[in-house]
Amino acid sequence: MAVRSVTLQSSNPYADRRVFDSYGEFEVAVLEIEYEVDPQHVANSRISDLDKVPLSQGKNVQFKGNARLVYPKNTTPSCLLVDVPNRGRPTAFSFNRPAPAELQTTATPSGDGFLFRHGFAVLSVGWQFDADGMHLKVPEARLNGERISGESISQMQPNRDTTSLLVGQGGVFTYEPTGKGRLFQRTHTNAPYEKIDEDSWRFGRVRDGEFDLNTKYISKDGGFSKGVVYTLVYETIGAPVVGLGLLALRDAAAYFKYDFDWPENNPSLAIGYGASQTGRVLRNFVYEGLNEDENGRQVFDAVIPHIAGGQRGDFNHRFAQPGSMGVPAAGQRFPFAASSTLDQLSGRQEGLADRCNNAPKVLSTNTSWEYWRGDAALIHVSTEGTHDITPSENERIYLFAGTHHINGVLPLTDQFLPTGEQLPYPLNTISYTPLLRAVLYNALAWIRDGTEPPESRYPRLSDHSLVSRANVIDQFARSPRFRALPNPDKLPGLWYTDLGEAIDDGVCRHPAQLIEPYPRMVSNVDVTLNEVAGIRLPEIAVPIGIHSGWNPRHPSHGASDQTATFAGFSVFDGVDCIPESRDACRASVTRLTDELVDSCYVLAEDRELVIDNAMKRYDVAQSVLTAKSQE
Repeated sequence: MAVRSVTLQSSNPYADRRVFDSYGEFEVAVLEIEYEVDPQHVANSRISDLDKVPLSQGKNVQFKGNARLVYPKNTTPSCLLVDVPNRGRPTAFSFNRPAPAELQTTATPSGDGFLFRHGFAVLSVGWQFDADGMHLKVPEARLNGERISGESISQMQPNRDTTSLLVGQGGVFTYEPTGKGRLFQRTHTNAPYEKIDEDSWRFGRVRDGEFDLNTKYISKDGGFSKGVVYTLVYETIGAPVVGLGLLALRDAAAYFKYDFDWPENNPSLAIGYGASQTGRVLRNFVYEGLNEDENGRQVFDAVIPHIAGGQRGDFNHRFAQPGSMGVPAAGQRFPFAASSTLDQLSGRQEGLADRCNNAPKVLSTNTSWEYWRGDAALIHVSTEGTHDITPSENERIYLFAGTHHINGVLPLTDQFLPTGEQLPYPLNTISYTPLLRAVLYNALAWIRDGTEPPESRYPRLSDHSLVSRANVIDQFARSPRFRALPNPDKLPGLWYTDLGEAIDDGVCRHPAQLIEPYPRMVSNVDVTLNEVAGIRLPEIAVPIGIHSGWNPRHPSHGASDQTATFAGFSVFDGVDCIPESRDACRASVTRLTDELVDSCYVLAEDRELVIDNAMKRYDVAQSVLTAKSQE
């Protein structure tokens, strides 16, 4: 059995014994899970370096991690929702729409109770070996009994001039440098690598005017300039088997689906959910053909990779960094679409789900930002950018039009609060939560009742709703409101790369040789400059302002011709598309919301929420326009 043991570390009533409709009270259990997998089993054959782990006893590889289960105390769950934590933090509880105050006090907020009113048991599984919070402890691979050395990579684009930079991806320091490395700089990620003289930089940082020899940082003569992209390739020793995180997800999900001693019956159905980094984990999970455990049992009946775009990620190769974002490595390669297609650049014919026996149903959801990042369109367009790819019968693809990666932000602000980054336009205000809740409910109805979800909605070449980023930027350039605009030639995207001869064995040569870019395409916009494709909430369709998934970098942070990470914008001033009458606006919003409910893109229970969200944005718009008129 792949799960050797589950140790209960604590168990407490959930949400102060709150009763969630017919499912009653819930419990929250904090667990430690010990795993044991056979490195020779065909079900584990895709895990890089698994066969290089020294075996202290028996023939199996052992590892352990933590988990948390929130489950109905006295009834059978409708479904097991497996939450893939993002950098150690659970993600699925956002379905409950928790208030900020609750988020500050618990990692498992109940909010309006959406998940538990619908009977989901939520299992959060530690899978990331270098994360705090929810995490996994994995063994190292060895060659001839010795620790493995090799190269890792770190890409950084500072928002201010600085003397030192942290070595790591996503703010996480993962691999200890030996002190040897090569440093490159570029003005943007499409530019050639320019090697920096090795005598002009060193490991360490300057603190209080003194140099501290600390290999977690690098320093450079003259410092590092804001907006410049720096890439460090460095030597490290010690190769943890990163891909065991994928097996932890598989085996924990299978155990709680089939073997756990539930208060009544087991849930019999399981949905995997991940957002951003962990949406890419689920795409990698499917690609590696892991939806059957060692006993041949189906793991997930459906998966929802949310805001993952077309990438997989750094989850199953030597010296992989799970927190990495878009640095070319094994997980940024073809295939991108679930259906088998021909890559004209590499000559490979492959699909994301080709290796999956008992493949899950896949419901991919993306915002405008993942399209503007340059990769989301690749899940439904050919690699030469000439024709649409038809989704499979077991797949749905949804663009949440006019939204951005971090969901809508109110009150209106032009600062990205997690980093303090200044932005030229206010952050996007549109909340896509009602759309995502409908996707989860529709996924459950699909696997439980056979009720098919509504049709895919995304931009297509066939109806001219899928266009280049330059096309859209040109349309914005015609408006006097938009003076800060990105340069499409300097925006990121995926490349056909050369990562060295050992890449198919999970060993990357860094930095990747960038050979040719894949298509970077986005939704077209209408005369109001709002996106025409995808699921359009009333704020987009009425419209109430202009909303997009891109926002340029502010000049104070450098590289103002590029886009800010994660951020889109909402603009209400200087536009003539907002209805003057609140009553007329509400009537249009109500009609459009009812259409979304009738077509199942919004749940009936969220009808008033969608209307209220739109009218709050209308009031913000009127406040902005009033202030503008008084200047």
